[in-house]
Amino acid sequence: LDIGAVLHEARQRAAAARSLDELYAELEAFQHMPMRHEGGKAIVRFRGTAEPDLLVVGEAPDVDEDASGSAFAGKPGKLMDAALAAAGLHDRALMTPCVFWRPAGGRPLTAEDISLTAPFMQALIRLTAPKALLLLGAGAVSVVLNLDQNLRQLRGRVVAYSGEPAVPAIASYPASFLLRQPQAKGLFWKD
Repeated sequence: LDIGAVLHEARQRAAAARSLDELYAELEAFQHMPMRHEGGKAIVRFRGTAEPDLLVVGEAPDVDEDASGSAFAGKPGKLMDAALAAAGLHDRALMTPCVFWRPAGGRPLTAEDISLTAPFMQALIRLTAPKALLLLGAGAVSVVLNLDQNLRQLRGRVVAYSGEPAVPAIASYPASFLLRQPQAKGLFWKD
């Protein structure tokens, strides 16, 4: 497998998409994504409005998201729905996982997973043209910003997403972490 050629194909497919439906069709046609062959049921699609003010990028899909094919399913999704509603953003947000398939057994993302997903995530941002990005977790930061930085160091700071369109991004804790560590909810709300 020539990673350079595969990355070139990913970039070409992502650039060809002119709508979200076309983007998912290009993802479906892209056979060289290792995660898609690890037993996940299907692509996990976004949830929310296709013309968002806020694009929320979460962690890799969990079991509930894989089973439903929808981002932010299960308890983490309910928590994010409540948080977005409380902030007055629920109807103006789009939520997506940082990668589009569930990695086998919930394994950590590899550099290959991140680099092959990034062009499709950049296309999703281009097509939805949000006013801001909320990146929940290290995987989201890696895929969207191409940063391998400790989430604690990045959390709470506004960082520029330099793609198309250039928009502010902020990193915070993922919903699954907040469910395990409720004391971190105050920091999440501050973000």
